[in-house]
Amino acid sequence: MTDFDWLDEIIDGELKAAEFWQIGYIDNLLQYTSLSQSEQEKIRMELEELTEIEADKIIIYLKENEIKTDPKDQYDQMRKAGVFSSRGL
Repeated sequence: MTDFDWLDEIIDGELKAAEFWQIGYIDNLLQYTSLSQSEQEKIRMELEELTEIEADKIIIYLKENEIKTDPKDQYDQMRKAGVFSSRGL
């Protein structure tokens, strides 16, 4: 697949269905997000009908809302959020 295959799909009018790895990855990421149950269920209900482009967007969205399980990653996430800044003191 080249970088411009998505453009051919749009021009042809046929969007490619999401690949199995994308669906599996989304399903796995849903377990580790801060999204509400209703939003998670909505995404799960739409999994079988997603296009590749939509799946990529959902993956990015889930990664942005991911709950980190590694303490180092949790610390980095908290530091970036300003939890440890002393500006308010």
